[in-house]
Amino acid sequence: MTDVESDAASIVDRRGIYYQAFDIYNSIGGFYDYGDIGLRIKRNIENAWRNVFVDGLSAFEIETTIVMPEIVFKASGHLSTFTDPIIKCATCNTPYRADKLLEEYYEKKGDRDDMARIRKMSKKEMEDNINENRIKCARCGGKLTGVEDFNLMLKTHVGHKSDDVAYLRPETAQGIFVDFKNLFRIYGMKLPTVISQAGKVYRNEISPRQQLVRLREITQMETELFFDPDAKLENVGTVNMAAVLESKVNFHGSGEKNEHLATISQLLDEGKLPNKYFAMLIYLESKLMEKIGISQDRYKFREIEKEELPHYSLGNVDLEIRTGYGYIEVAGNAYRTDYDLSQHAKTSGSDISVVNDGRKVVPHVVEASVGEDRLVLALLDSNVQNGEDRGWKWLKLNENVAPYRFAVFPLQKDQELVEKARSIHKMLVEKRVSSYYSESGSIGKRYARADEIGVPFAITCDFDTLKDDTVTIRDRDTTKQIRKQIGEIL
Repeated sequence: MTDVESDAASIVDRRGIYYQAFDIYNSIGGFYDYGDIGLRIKRNIENAWRNVFVDGLSAFEIETTIVMPEIVFKASGHLSTFTDPIIKCATCNTPYRADKLLEEYYEKKGDRDDMARIRKMSKKEMEDNINENRIKCARCGGKLTGVEDFNLMLKTHVGHKSDDVAYLRPETAQGIFVDFKNLFRIYGMKLPTVISQAGKVYRNEISPRQQLVRLREITQMETELFFDPDAKLENVGTVNMAAVLESKVNFHGSGEKNEHLATISQLLDEGKLPNKYFAMLIYLESKLMEKIGISQDRYKFREIEKEELPHYSLGNVDLEIRTGYGYIEVAGNAYRTDYDLSQHAKTSGSDISVVNDGRKVVPHVVEASVGEDRLVLALLDSNVQNGEDRGWKWLKLNENVAPYRFAVFPLQKDQELVEKARSIHKMLVEKRVSSYYSESGSIGKRYARADEIGVPFAITCDFDTLKDDTVTIRDRDTTKQIRKQIGEIL
């Protein structure tokens, strides 16, 4: 199932955390399904994001449609600019993403300078570099030729007319932008205001690979912060700007060889971050990493080169996490200015301006767009433990994202122990505490299975439980056990 063995790959495969969709048909790639454990982890990540970005910013959360008319993406510029460089094999016609081929080639050589150069290359320069370095088709060994722009939009048709063209959205943001004026009026919003959305987006990836890194169906969690660029800075939600400015992040600036620890205040002074609202999003992403259990030494914020900037942006900073695949981008932060709202106003003929402090204004936008699937992969990879002392790999997951808080076991298949253990499991479920029950296999194997998926605590009912209503609670991280009364478990 995997392209390479990431640290967590064996657990992912064995426990069905996620897996290739419609695998029995050996069909199209870039689509993954989640099993029960993976879905629970994914939902917990989304809930953590919601706590930080929705509740923390007092945001309005909405859900917009996945299928959108062509006119939306003409206005946004996606039809003309949402592209990746494609190159094909002259013999078997297999397509490849040209920039990624070069990145992988230079990464294997350990040549970071040339890796950085790729982002500034023209299509002709990419093709020349591929040929000069004798990079061939992985399928047949043929020559790769002709780098072209490939639009990543997935096209469909709505209704019976073949000319009713629509697209599966490539980002959730456009739904927010086209709804903005109505939402602002209906909910009585005032600037600055925040609108968030989590949901599926679709990108026709040229050569999907590396499990959840390059997908065609993606779950995205996006936050759009609307503000008046001519008004004074205001606090948003519960976020304390003093705390934002004092916080430190690992930052990799444009043109720099390595990342360094810097305060957000320093990055603003140096012009590395475009404004304080943008800085707020960087701060919140670091809080999200802390909340889900990814340590600061595993990730960095990378300033995007001017040549890489999307068509709508005056400044981008990516959040990248170190994994078995190297650093992968899990979030993109962009200063979109008033580009999207102005384009939709122009194309639709609608007035999308709002009144702020007695002035009509088209708000500017800063955006935090988090890829939930990549974050799942990075979270697992960042927290897998070799377990040489235990004899099995296990996941040291934060309680906020673990699939269950408790595992409940009878020591053995004794009828009274089984009934008692099931009653404890029932009590936890009724209190809305995540728990699973198992009586299959030896108690050691059950502990191993719980460790493997990151369950923080295992509750075991033994024969003393029947006498005094106490149970043993085993800590996943230390393997130490303590006895507690059943009523004191929570």
